[in-house]
Amino acid sequence: MSFYPPRGLRNPHVQTIFSSIGPRRLKLRTGFKQYEAMQQPVLLNCNEGVRLGGFLNQAGERKSSTLAILIHGWEGSAQSSYMVSMTTRLLDAGIDVFRLNMRDHGDTHHLNREIFNSTLVQEVMEAIEDLQQRFTYSSYVLGGFSLGGNFSCRVAAMAHDHRIRLDKVVAFCPVLHANNSNTVLNDRKNWIYGLYFVRKWKKSLRKKLEHYPEYEYGDILDEMKSLDDMNHRLIPVYTQFPDVYEYFDAYAITGDVMTDTICRCYLHFARDDMIIPHEDIEHLADNDRLHITVTDHGGHCGFLMNWQLDSWQDQRMLELITTD
Repeated sequence: MSFYPPRGLRNPHVQTIFSSIGPRRLKLRTGFKQYEAMQQPVLLNCNEGVRLGGFLNQAGERKSSTLAILIHGWEGSAQSSYMVSMTTRLLDAGIDVFRLNMRDHGDTHHLNREIFNSTLVQEVMEAIEDLQQRFTYSSYVLGGFSLGGNFSCRVAAMAHDHRIRLDKVVAFCPVLHANNSNTVLNDRKNWIYGLYFVRKWKKSLRKKLEHYPEYEYGDILDEMKSLDDMNHRLIPVYTQFPDVYEYFDAYAITGDVMTDTICRCYLHFARDDMIIPHEDIEHLADNDRLHITVTDHGGHCGFLMNWQLDSWQDQRMLELITTD
């Protein structure tokens, strides 16, 4: 399925911003109300007492044969516009959906003492194991956006020794190597996106303090003005990594990370994405199970295909789920 938005929708900032605010957000919330009333909150158990939450939506009285498991991006949640949009589209087509909240996302800051960091793929795999033991389907498809796409790809690459069944992984604008994404987010021309993530991250960290006031970063949050500053000051203290560079390397999916996957993986990128440099695609492993699509337009997880603000990534996900 090709993606060719009309001329007025080809600007990457329009694609990125309009996909989650204003009229489209209102449209999505209205369309999702019928499903939101019937969603089932699920608390998943991982090792060492870790718990992750999410929501199960069944398309009808009889569950479908396929469960789509969706993972949001960094500082997003199960309630993010792109998550709600895809969930609604799949439910309308009769496909059940589970939306996972990663640690410290979507009002789950109270569930685990340790602070979220992007290397915590192990607990996501354990959560998927628990989910699949509780809810049995003939087919499972894992989908992710941005950092959630990165997590989804790592699950496919690292789950060989786990009791996880996946037929496909579908990722939209997955983070390839965060060092390069961090560089572009600190660029002046992308100041609005850098500011957005600084504010979202600080809000999340303050919410964590409400439940775990023993953390000592509260006094320095206001001092930090950029993502670069926050990463360099927080990562060595609140993760096991001595510096930000080892941290970024630890969750990159470039190099040989994706050499062997448990299923086919469909990765989607836009050349005009201002957050994920598409040039890093050439550093992905040579694996015939990797299927790469690069569109000229789309921004970052935008992919709005018409003036009704319908999402191409929703259509693409449905297409991949319903075809062999």
